[in-house]
Amino acid sequence: MSNSLTLRRTVPPLATALLLIGLWETMSRSGLVSPRLLPAPTLVWDTLQRSFGILLEQAVPTLTGALAGILLAAASGILLGIAVTLSRTAMQAIYPTIVFFQLIPKVALAPVFLIWFGTGMTANILFSVFIAFFPVLVATITGLDAAPDNYERLCRSLGMSRWRSLLAVRLPFALPHIFSGLRIGVTFAVIGVVLGEFITAQIGLGYIILFSANNFETALLLAAIVLLCGVGILLFAAFVALEWLVMRFYDSCVL
Repeated sequence: MSNSLTLRRTVPPLATALLLIGLWETMSRSGLVSPRLLPAPTLVWDTLQRSFGILLEQAVPTLTGALAGILLAAASGILLGIAVTLSRTAMQAIYPTIVFFQLIPKVALAPVFLIWFGTGMTANILFSVFIAFFPVLVATITGLDAAPDNYERLCRSLGMSRWRSLLAVRLPFALPHIFSGLRIGVTFAVIGVVLGEFITAQIGLGYIILFSANNFETALLLAAIVLLCGVGILLFAAFVALEWLVMRFYDSCVL
């Protein structure tokens, strides 16, 4: 039964992807689309194989920057989410300002980070944190508010402190929400690093993409995007695995 369910979930998207790739290959080979604008998937694959060493070398700073960005965003977002949840004054003082900065277009702020922090990895990481921080914060606040009121009343009746109540009751209810925010934050962290690399244009897959676009090397550009997707999938899978471990730990503690 589980095998049939797995097939029903995996076969349709795989079939759709293969159909689209086949259509793309046919259009490129038939001349309907210029290979300079849209090279065939086989050409992109050949380029990826030939340039894999260089692309992998450039993927390292992108992966490192995105990982550092999401970890810093996770730490700051979760801690601030806990703080504003426990303190109504902090919520009223801090949260509106954060929302205001979130409404500012992120691309417009990338040059500002360049001016403030220079062209090194620091600017890329901080810009990644700036983009990935808000989803983690909102998810943390939403999750901590998801605990039923009767659980809170029970904790107070037992004389539990606010911190103990937070760790024993509110945090377990918040974990699914927090990890949902982290999964969104991972994609934003990768976007932030790549945008930073577009501006600094020194190293990373963002630099390769910008360089390829400027020189009309579309096959190399698409090959770099494929590897960038791999970076995003790797980070996403890591946080899915972390979620499984954390939830299993909490389940074992409850049992």
